[in-house]
Amino acid sequence: MGKLRLTLTAAVVLFWGCDLLDPVRPTTQPDTEVFGNLLDVTRDDEDASLWVARVQVSVPRAVRAADEETGSPTPSVEKGLIATVTVGSDTVVFGDDRPTTLDDIPSGTEVVVIPVSGTTQMLGSTDLRLEAATLMDFATFQRWQLPGLGPVPDDDINDPERINSSGAEVAPVPIAGGTVLYFSAHLRPPAREDESWHGAIRDGLVPPTEEVGSRERSYRTVLGDDGWSKPAEVRFPDLDGAEMARVTWVSQDETTCLVTVAEPGGLPWIGRASRSGPASGWGAPRPIDELGGDASDGVYIASDQAELVFASTRGSRDRSDLFLLDSKNDDGPMPLEPQICTFGNEWNPRTGPQRELFFCREDRQLVFKGGRVQPVRLRGPHRVPLTQAAPTDDGRWVFFCVPKYRSLEDDYDIYVAPLAPNMGLGEAVPVDDWRP
Repeated sequence: MGKLRLTLTAAVVLFWGCDLLDPVRPTTQPDTEVFGNLLDVTRDDEDASLWVARVQVSVPRAVRAADEETGSPTPSVEKGLIATVTVGSDTVVFGDDRPTTLDDIPSGTEVVVIPVSGTTQMLGSTDLRLEAATLMDFATFQRWQLPGLGPVPDDDINDPERINSSGAEVAPVPIAGGTVLYFSAHLRPPAREDESWHGAIRDGLVPPTEEVGSRERSYRTVLGDDGWSKPAEVRFPDLDGAEMARVTWVSQDETTCLVTVAEPGGLPWIGRASRSGPASGWGAPRPIDELGGDASDGVYIASDQAELVFASTRGSRDRSDLFLLDSKNDDGPMPLEPQICTFGNEWNPRTGPQRELFFCREDRQLVFKGGRVQPVRLRGPHRVPLTQAAPTDDGRWVFFCVPKYRSLEDDYDIYVAPLAPNMGLGEAVPVDDWRP
């Protein structure tokens, strides 16, 4: 609540007295969230890939109601202040708690616009201009940034027999054409005192206590005629106390896997585990000593297991890069080429059937193929945030994660979409509903 009041107050201060400015010359304003009611949406006259949304800037009703209850003054907004917002193909648009198109948000809806850095300008006293990095309805924004403002709909789905839940389901690893799926899960912390931890209570997961810290565990499920089997914990000896035991690569015969292990107070490391067959239990992961510590998300590039790509923060304490361990190179792990490893945060490498390298940079899903890096996107006029893409062994499908924005930590769910030769994605389906 305090954050929102500060934001609105800042907006009032910025916009007050703008009638003293040149009404024709735009003046740069500090970037801040813009709150108001959506008036109308049109296409840009000069660029058909752009939309122009007009927003009547105002204080959200929920904020005014909360102020009335507490007796706090509600920030005022310059009368008649209109924000003209440019929405493009790189804008994230959310409505009713899910990705949507700008055309599907009804006129009059209370919305929040998060601007692209450096694009906020003022013309005169009532004409605000900006480009949107994110545009969402206020109800979605409230779940994400203001859970204490008022009642939030209880939409938790916590069935341990399903894959997606209100916890975080991450790191999908499909094999057998996608009919066998390994994934990892952990519970999300409560943002309000009257909440409990969010997510399905699966084998191996319990709400953290003073004695038991947070846990992330991997699970295996098989797609049959009646849908997915109940996800079963992938158990490894001697890892009951580990904070993380995340499977990141599995051989097609399911006799070898790579596991990222994080133990309390230590750096993550990558181990290799094996078993005699799919019906047998896994042996204890043996650390791959050549990788050293501070290594995670290991994947083999090809079936010969001669090259291993992994993520590490060893080059920088506050960002991750991708490294390659080549059994033919005695120099040890080497960072990947500069167009892959940048000043951004690169993570979650996965490999395709033609040696494509799928990886994430910040909240963007990318793929390295044919000597160049390109984005992986779902069809549609706006950007849908997706990460952790993992293709099937035949290259027909991609499993990936889409967030629901939540306070403290996003609720990630796993989706599936067909993969085109140009690396574009078709219609996305929640994994629980997917039937190839």
